[in-house]
Amino acid sequence: MQKKGYADSELQELRTGGIIKQKQKDYFILRTRIPGGYLKADILKNYSVLAKKYGRGYVHVSTRQGIEIPWIHIKNIPKLLKGLKKLGILKGACGPRSRNLIACPGSSVCRFGLVNTEELARKLDRVAFGRDVPKKFKVAISGCLNSCAKPQENDLGFLAQGEPELDMDKCIGCTLCAKVCEKVCGRGKREPAIVMDNNKRPVALAKGGQTTALRPVYRKENCLFEGDCIRVCPVNAWKLKKAGFAVYIGGKVGRFPKFGEKIADFINELELPKIIENTVRCYNRIAETGVRFGEALEKQDIDLIKKEIL
Repeated sequence: MQKKGYADSELQELRTGGIIKQKQKDYFILRTRIPGGYLKADILKNYSVLAKKYGRGYVHVSTRQGIEIPWIHIKNIPKLLKGLKKLGILKGACGPRSRNLIACPGSSVCRFGLVNTEELARKLDRVAFGRDVPKKFKVAISGCLNSCAKPQENDLGFLAQGEPELDMDKCIGCTLCAKVCEKVCGRGKREPAIVMDNNKRPVALAKGGQTTALRPVYRKENCLFEGDCIRVCPVNAWKLKKAGFAVYIGGKVGRFPKFGEKIADFINELELPKIIENTVRCYNRIAETGVRFGEALEKQDIDLIKKEIL
């Protein structure tokens, strides 16, 4: 026998599991989650099957890398939920809890990526998703300074950083690193981190003999840690010395947008689950129901918050 209606408590439970009421009477939206936006193509077929069977044959790709199926009639909700796990589809969340973790493509395919965000997103989703909080809580990961996943606009954001290191024996003095650094740092209105020393040095030629070339000088204090010098080097003289993450807290968009505050640089990837746990605990401690994390932070001593989270 099909269920004809839900009590308020049952509707709240459904909302917790990503079943959201539509404006049209007796119709709901299924919100699913795709950690980091990575989804095997075969599972896309399953979305199509569900949308045709229980909806009106189409889906909505959300702004947080999830897929939603609208126009699900109330009587079909039990049958729909029963088959999700078997189809490899993960339920999303709504209301006062943490949402789908989003990420950029990362180093697996992107030429700018410094870290493997695909693998990291899957790991962190196990810690970050579905946590009860005063309002909503969003986490984002970006694999480089381009910040495609906008970690600064999330409650908690991780932005990959890469410190370069030069192997002078391989350097041919082509000056590409200095040129790209000057361009990037110029956009940030700061002096370049890489400049060419006017004192030339001997450089061995590939086919024998030698010539002279300028020497790159690295000034770490000016570096944005975006890794472009590594990317453009034609002889792999610039290497990635270390990678880590800048950590941002308290960002959000919505009616009253707020840019997150950076509280750390070069945090090791292994530390990120602990930071998520600490941040959720901190949010629950300092915020009243209905208050976003960034708004609650405005009344706190940020130095004490840093110690609590890190």
